[in-house]
Amino acid sequence: MKQYVINKADLTHNIGIIKDMADSAKVIAVLKGSGYGLGIVEFAGVLKDNGIDFFAVSEVEEAKTLRDAGFDNDILLLTATAVEEEIKTCLDLDVILSAGSADAFEKISALAGENSARVHLKIDTGFGRFGFSCDDIENAAECVKKYENINVEGVFSHFSFSFSDKRADVQLQYDRFLNCIEKLENDGITNLLKHICNSCAFLQYKDMHLDAVRVGSAFLGRLPLNNCYGLKRIGAMRSNVIEVKTLPAGYHVGYANTYTTKKETQIAVVPIGYKDGYGVEKSRDTFRFMDILRYMYNDFRTLGKKNTVSICGRPYPLIGRISMYNIIVDVTGADVKVGDIVETNANPILVSKDVQRVYE
Repeated sequence: MKQYVINKADLTHNIGIIKDMADSAKVIAVLKGSGYGLGIVEFAGVLKDNGIDFFAVSEVEEAKTLRDAGFDNDILLLTATAVEEEIKTCLDLDVILSAGSADAFEKISALAGENSARVHLKIDTGFGRFGFSCDDIENAAECVKKYENINVEGVFSHFSFSFSDKRADVQLQYDRFLNCIEKLENDGITNLLKHICNSCAFLQYKDMHLDAVRVGSAFLGRLPLNNCYGLKRIGAMRSNVIEVKTLPAGYHVGYANTYTTKKETQIAVVPIGYKDGYGVEKSRDTFRFMDILRYMYNDFRTLGKKNTVSICGRPYPLIGRISMYNIIVDVTGADVKVGDIVETNANPILVSKDVQRVYE
């Protein structure tokens, strides 16, 4: 058995906290990465059942999956695209497009023809990726007014460092965004849905909520900041014991002989491994020197501490290396049997799509 289990009650709890914190701002639920690994269709269903019916995705295929599953509510494609095939698919699916260049506006208009296209204007305030730059806002305004068959409903940007506990970088981007909005409004472009906050900014900077907030990882309670909001961590890997045996003292365990038993040791073998995304970590190479120092400090604090799994509700340490298909657990002195249920923490975004998602 191999499952990734989502506690629906805990997820509903988190949704309630987020709705309360959003107050009058509209919550746009970000479902990228197959709903952050929770399963996009199932996750979207829980959100909609709890009153959140505006979704955002990063890939056209994600929008198509939601439409094919019967969701007819608003879906925003966050990735500003000028690829004609993607634009056409979004128009056919009634997905709101993001437009961040004159080229994108021109192609959207041409492909929409006599129909009307729904669009959010993307502004680059300092991420260096998609969108009109702040210095090019006049060109953006011209595009908004030029095409009669494009209905620009919103304007947004994206923070690059909202998980920092320092406000300065976030404030700079926010001020740039407000300045762009002011220029658009002075040019007669008003009544747009304004949004810039992602999960971390939403939680830390209530004064930046504007008309809408985009929330993804906060629903899971898995955040790169101190969780002082009452959010519960969502998701656990579940499997079962498939082998129990006793090893003598001085016996190697796992690949590379990195672990050797010091005494007679009872082990349990569990069929999860790095093929399933267990024990896999996100890369750290894109962070600043100070962030790397923090990682090193946290690694030092956990030095010598063993990873654990829960078997029938009790914690047991892993020994040896995590392999592609299995982990080995020290269950010496315990009454652990083949078939016993094993649960352990795993980041859902890294867990393989081959692992079944179960909501309970």
